[in-house]
Amino acid sequence: MRIVSLNIGRPNIVIRNGRQYSTSINRKPVAGAIELSEQGLSGDLVSDNNVHGGPDKAVCVYSREHYAQVAAWLSEARGDPVELAVPSFGENFTTTGMLETDVALGDVFRAGQALLQITQPRQPCFKLAAKLGDPRAIAWINERRCCGFYFRVLETGLVAEGDSLERVERPAAHYTIDRLMALRLARGPDPAELRVLAQHELLSASWRKWARQKLAGEEEE
Repeated sequence: MRIVSLNIGRPNIVIRNGRQYSTSINRKPVAGAIELSEQGLSGDLVSDNNVHGGPDKAVCVYSREHYAQVAAWLSEARGDPVELAVPSFGENFTTTGMLETDVALGDVFRAGQALLQITQPRQPCFKLAAKLGDPRAIAWINERRCCGFYFRVLETGLVAEGDSLERVERPAAHYTIDRLMALRLARGPDPAELRVLAQHELLSASWRKWARQKLAGEEEE
């Protein structure tokens, strides 16, 4: 498991299909060591604090292994070859060896001087679909659950491209990112699962809130 690219960006105004919005999704790779704080990489700013950033979502992570399959799908859909340059998914860390089926909620990793912990899956939004140039991208990614995930920062410090990601703790191995995303997308998630997630201290605050709201809706029916 390794960081193959560190990527940062700042909010920019984008106009696509007559729609104007602010986004930091067009991040760029940076060389050398970068300070990682509890709010994320130095020099990286998010455009919408309601859905990005903050301690629970300090670092967005996406697997380099997914690039080929997404590019192949886009190429077939467009009828022309598509190449995706890192970081085409707006991630802060582009990684290898960290597929959604292999990493889980609460997993703790050492990267350089920093210590990081997985908090939740990343949910693709219309801005990612716009960047990829196909509105069907959200559904395609969700169906395959090649979504990526977020880290919180337990210990700050320098990180760099090429740093290994050494897993040092695995407290909730059964809640893989793949499984969490499947629960989120399910039409009728198990209420028992929702009760666990609603109180799970390792899960991000926003996902605990979703579990509570979903549970309340299930119990009202």
